[in-house]
Amino acid sequence: MLSHHERLELDKIERWFETSDPELADALRRGKPARSAALLTAFAILLDLAACGLLVAGLVTANPALTVCSLFAAAGGVAAHIARCRG
Repeated sequence: MLSHHERLELDKIERWFETSDPELADALRRGKPARSAALLTAFAILLDLAACGLLVAGLVTANPALTVCSLFAAAGGVAAHIARCRG
């Protein structure tokens, strides 16, 4: 259990969050973590580049395993782009 003083301090912190960053306060209230748009964008671009590189390598070497890996990377890239747009 928190003491009266600790509860007052937590209330001050809560009010500070609500005034300084309403989006963060709302996300904390909902329980959903805030997503980093830059990190998700970078991840999506890296997956796109990996898919292209694996596809080229698979076609040049005629290796079906690399081509299949490129399809998985492309699917991951699509999922990352969709998550980025919805976030």
